[in-house]
Amino acid sequence: MALSGRGRAVGTRAIGATVAAVCVVAAAAATVRTLEPAASQGTGLHVSAIGAMTVSRAAHQATLLRSGRVLITGGCAGQGCERVLASTEVFDPTTRSFRLVAPMGTPRASHAAVALPDGRVLVSGGWTGQRATTGAEVYDPDSDRWTAVGDMTEPRASLIATPLHDGRVLVIGGGEGGLGNLATAEVFDPATSTFSPVGSMRSNHYLATALADGRVLVTGGLDVEGKIVGSAEIFDPVTAQFRPTGNMAVPRVKHGAALLADGTVLIVGGSDEQGYRGRYNSTEIYDPATGRFSRGPGMQWGRHKLRDAVVVLPSGLVLVAGGAVRPEVFDPTRRTFLSVNGELGGPQMFATATLLPDGDVLVLGGYDDRTRSSSAAWLIRPTN
Repeated sequence: MALSGRGRAVGTRAIGATVAAVCVVAAAAATVRTLEPAASQGTGLHVSAIGAMTVSRAAHQATLLRSGRVLITGGCAGQGCERVLASTEVFDPTTRSFRLVAPMGTPRASHAAVALPDGRVLVSGGWTGQRATTGAEVYDPDSDRWTAVGDMTEPRASLIATPLHDGRVLVIGGGEGGLGNLATAEVFDPATSTFSPVGSMRSNHYLATALADGRVLVTGGLDVEGKIVGSAEIFDPVTAQFRPTGNMAVPRVKHGAALLADGTVLIVGGSDEQGYRGRYNSTEIYDPATGRFSRGPGMQWGRHKLRDAVVVLPSGLVLVAGGAVRPEVFDPTRRTFLSVNGELGGPQMFATATLLPDGDVLVLGGYDDRTRSSSAAWLIRPTN
């Protein structure tokens, strides 16, 4: 399975591994309690609906282009997210409109997408509707053309890709089913268009966050037996090796993270083995100087499946947009979470949030607690 992030696939209908996984959410929705936010405090931000993409999408990717437009790739559509997409489209912030562009060569959901230094976009791995793929391709926005590049060394869905300071891209984890079972990692070199293996991790970590010094923090995920872990490791691109660092206070998977202005890392939400019913509102802060995690303030909502929907704003505030109906903002000075005015169309799990050049944030798609994928688009911006 590629979408739920769980090793077990439970569902009433299984179309490949994808549907079996996402039906876990629908089964849990009938019993999960509604998480109401704490008393709202103003942030000066509000949510505005701005129309819709050309198709509903969840577990897609949204990548900012040099032009200021946003490339949206793949994902899954339909009730139960059973249809995997090869289609791509571009959002133009000047007209607030979407238009289709050249499709990828392979349908992909739960894939990775990264902007390269030359302005192209690398897309790798993902679930094709039948299997996880090793395939990767690069999009050139100037020619509106996709070009296949070298394959990864292993099939990876639910992988994560992180740009390194030297222009290469670190790819970690993922695998064939659920969150996968891969503790391996590899690096893509845009100069040669090839992937090369690097040192392995000790667990199949779920999330990677680039640190200010060029190293990469990887957190949470699964151990070799499929148990959720609270461990973390540091990847050093100089040695191409991972080493253990401090442990989080609780095991987490399907969480989010953001690099703060002071060089520390905010870890938000995620869940335990119960998935939707085990969502966390807790947070932690990692200090690379000490290699330790400390407890952060609680969010106003429990959230998971929000890896691609956490954005650092130009002000230094952190917008947490996915996994719940109402977005919220972390203020690192006051160390508290504040509500954003307005709501999304649902909890929007596996949505994306992209910071635009003018400081607005574009939130796209995702699915709700009944695994209904959405084509909806919102802007989160200062109140006029």
